[in-house]
Amino acid sequence: MKTKQVLNIMNVVSWIVFIGYCIKAGAIAIVSILTIFVNKKATENLYMGIDISNLYDFSEMHYTFVVLLFVLIVIIKAYIFYLLIKIFKTMDFNRPFDGVVVQLIFKISYFSLSVGLLGIISNAYTKWLSYKVIFTELEMETSAYIFMAGVIFVIASLFKRATEIQAENDLTI
Repeated sequence: MKTKQVLNIMNVVSWIVFIGYCIKAGAIAIVSILTIFVNKKATENLYMGIDISNLYDFSEMHYTFVVLLFVLIVIIKAYIFYLLIKIFKTMDFNRPFDGVVVQLIFKISYFSLSVGLLGIISNAYTKWLSYKVIFTELEMETSAYIFMAGVIFVIASLFKRATEIQAENDLTI
Protein backbone atom coordinates (compact mmCIF):
# COMPACT_ATOMS: atom_id res chain seq x y z
CA MET A 1 0.00 0.00 0.00
CA LYS A 2 1.31 3.41 -0.86
CA THR A 3 1.87 6.06 1.77
CA LYS A 4 -0.71 8.41 0.28
CA GLN A 5 -3.37 5.69 0.46
CA VAL A 6 -2.54 4.96 4.10
CA LEU A 7 -2.77 8.66 4.92
CA ASN A 8 -6.14 8.91 3.13
CA ILE A 9 -7.42 5.96 5.19
CA MET A 10 -6.10 7.62 8.36
CA ASN A 11 -7.91 10.82 7.36
CA VAL A 12 -11.21 8.93 7.05
CA VAL A 13 -10.63 7.18 10.39
CA SER A 14 -9.82 10.53 12.00
CA TRP A 15 -13.13 11.94 10.73
CA ILE A 16 -15.02 8.94 12.12
CA VAL A 17 -13.36 9.22 15.54
CA PHE A 18 -13.87 13.00 15.58
CA ILE A 19 -17.59 12.63 14.82
CA GLY A 20 -17.89 9.86 17.42
CA TYR A 21 -16.35 12.03 20.14
CA CYS A 22 -18.58 14.97 19.14
CA ILE A 23 -21.66 12.75 19.45
CA LYS A 24 -20.48 11.41 22.80
CA ALA A 25 -19.81 14.90 24.19
CA GLY A 26 -23.15 16.17 22.90
CA ALA A 27 -25.08 13.23 24.28
CA ILE A 28 -23.54 13.56 27.74
CA ALA A 29 -24.04 17.33 27.79
CA ILE A 30 -27.68 17.12 26.69
CA VAL A 31 -28.55 14.34 29.14
CA SER A 32 -26.88 16.17 32.02
CA ILE A 33 -28.68 19.42 31.16
CA LEU A 34 -31.96 17.50 31.01
CA THR A 35 -31.12 15.96 34.35
CA ILE A 36 -30.59 19.31 36.04
CA PHE A 37 -33.53 21.16 34.52
CA VAL A 38 -36.14 18.56 33.50
CA ASN A 39 -35.92 15.06 34.97
CA LYS A 40 -33.43 13.70 37.48
CA LYS A 41 -34.24 10.16 36.35
CA ALA A 42 -31.82 10.65 33.44
CA THR A 43 -28.90 10.26 35.86
CA GLU A 44 -29.61 6.52 35.86
CA ASN A 45 -28.35 6.29 32.29
CA LEU A 46 -26.05 9.23 31.68
CA TYR A 47 -24.29 7.64 28.73
CA MET A 48 -24.20 4.00 27.66
CA GLY A 49 -25.29 2.61 31.02
CA ILE A 50 -23.36 4.96 33.30
CA ASP A 51 -25.47 5.33 36.44
CA ILE A 52 -24.53 8.23 38.70
CA SER A 53 -27.95 8.83 40.21
CA ASN A 54 -26.57 8.24 43.74
CA LEU A 55 -24.02 10.99 43.15
CA TYR A 56 -26.77 13.35 41.97
CA ASP A 57 -28.82 12.53 45.08
CA PHE A 58 -25.75 13.13 47.26
CA SER A 59 -24.80 16.50 45.74
CA GLU A 60 -25.82 18.31 42.59
CA MET A 61 -22.59 20.32 42.76
CA HIS A 62 -20.38 17.21 42.75
CA TYR A 63 -22.56 15.69 40.00
CA THR A 64 -22.18 18.80 37.86
CA PHE A 65 -18.42 18.95 38.40
CA VAL A 66 -17.93 15.26 37.52
CA VAL A 67 -20.04 15.61 34.38
CA LEU A 68 -18.18 18.79 33.37
CA LEU A 69 -14.83 17.02 33.73
CA PHE A 70 -16.13 14.07 31.72
CA VAL A 71 -17.49 16.29 28.93
CA LEU A 72 -14.36 18.46 28.89
CA ILE A 73 -12.12 15.43 28.44
CA VAL A 74 -14.26 14.13 25.58
CA ILE A 75 -14.31 17.57 23.93
CA ILE A 76 -10.52 17.85 24.12
CA LYS A 77 -10.18 14.37 22.62
CA ALA A 78 -12.46 15.45 19.78
CA TYR A 79 -10.36 18.60 19.31
CA ILE A 80 -7.20 16.49 19.04
CA PHE A 81 -8.74 14.61 16.15
CA TYR A 82 -9.93 17.88 14.63
CA LEU A 83 -6.31 19.09 14.68
CA LEU A 84 -5.25 15.85 13.04
CA ILE A 85 -7.85 16.42 10.31
CA LYS A 86 -6.43 19.93 9.83
CA ILE A 87 -2.97 18.41 9.40
CA PHE A 88 -4.26 16.13 6.65
CA LYS A 89 -5.98 19.10 5.02
CA THR A 90 -2.95 21.41 5.28
CA MET A 91 -0.09 19.04 4.53
CA ASP A 92 1.51 19.19 1.11
CA PHE A 93 3.00 15.78 0.38
CA ASN A 94 5.66 17.31 -1.88
CA ARG A 95 6.83 19.59 0.95
CA PRO A 96 5.61 17.93 4.17
CA PHE A 97 7.72 20.01 6.54
CA ASP A 98 5.72 23.18 7.00
CA GLY A 99 5.52 25.62 9.91
CA VAL A 100 1.72 25.32 10.10
CA VAL A 101 1.92 21.53 10.36
CA VAL A 102 4.59 21.82 13.05
CA GLN A 103 2.37 24.16 15.10
CA LEU A 104 -0.59 21.76 14.74
CA ILE A 105 1.54 18.83 15.91
CA PHE A 106 2.72 20.84 18.93
CA LYS A 107 -0.93 21.69 19.72
CA ILE A 108 -1.84 18.00 19.58
CA SER A 109 0.97 17.34 22.04
CA TYR A 110 -0.23 20.02 24.47
CA PHE A 111 -3.87 18.94 24.30
CA SER A 112 -2.87 15.28 24.75
CA LEU A 113 -1.03 16.28 27.90
CA SER A 114 -4.09 18.20 29.11
CA VAL A 115 -6.31 15.14 28.55
CA GLY A 116 -3.90 13.04 30.59
CA LEU A 117 -3.71 15.55 33.44
CA LEU A 118 -7.48 16.15 33.48
CA GLY A 119 -7.97 12.39 33.51
CA ILE A 120 -5.72 12.02 36.54
CA ILE A 121 -7.59 14.83 38.32
CA SER A 122 -10.94 13.33 37.36
CA ASN A 123 -9.98 9.83 38.48
CA ALA A 124 -8.71 11.11 41.82
CA TYR A 125 -11.83 13.21 42.34
CA THR A 126 -14.24 10.37 41.54
CA LYS A 127 -12.24 7.97 43.71
CA TRP A 128 -12.47 10.46 46.59
CA LEU A 129 -16.21 10.83 45.97
CA SER A 130 -16.68 7.06 45.90
CA TYR A 131 -15.65 6.96 49.56
CA LYS A 132 -18.52 9.30 50.39
CA VAL A 133 -21.26 7.90 48.14
CA ILE A 134 -21.68 4.70 46.15
CA PHE A 135 -21.92 5.31 42.41
CA THR A 136 -20.50 4.00 39.17
CA GLU A 137 -17.08 5.60 38.95
CA LEU A 138 -16.30 7.31 35.67
CA GLU A 139 -12.87 5.79 35.22
CA MET A 140 -11.16 7.89 32.57
CA GLU A 141 -8.57 5.86 30.71
CA THR A 142 -6.32 8.80 29.99
CA SER A 143 -2.93 7.89 31.45
CA ALA A 144 -1.69 6.83 28.01
CA TYR A 145 -2.31 10.38 26.80
CA ILE A 146 0.57 11.67 28.94
CA PHE A 147 2.99 9.26 27.27
CA MET A 148 1.44 10.05 23.88
CA ALA A 149 1.95 13.77 24.53
CA GLY A 150 5.66 13.17 25.09
CA VAL A 151 6.03 11.10 21.94
CA ILE A 152 4.13 13.65 19.85
CA PHE A 153 6.22 16.47 21.33
CA VAL A 154 9.39 14.69 20.21
CA ILE A 155 7.92 14.18 16.74
CA ALA A 156 6.91 17.85 16.60
CA SER A 157 10.44 18.87 17.58
CA LEU A 158 11.84 16.67 14.81
CA PHE A 159 9.37 18.21 12.33
CA LYS A 160 10.43 21.67 13.47
CA ARG A 161 14.08 20.86 12.86
CA ALA A 162 13.24 19.30 9.48
CA THR A 163 11.35 22.48 8.58
CA GLU A 164 14.43 24.54 9.41
CA ILE A 165 16.65 22.27 7.30
CA GLN A 166 14.15 22.40 4.42
CA ALA A 167 14.13 26.23 4.59
CA GLU A 168 17.96 26.29 4.57
CA ASN A 169 18.01 23.98 1.54
CA ASP A 170 15.54 26.22 -0.27
CA LEU A 171 17.82 29.21 0.29
CA THR A 172 20.94 27.44 -1.03
CA ILE A 173 19.38 26.41 -4.34
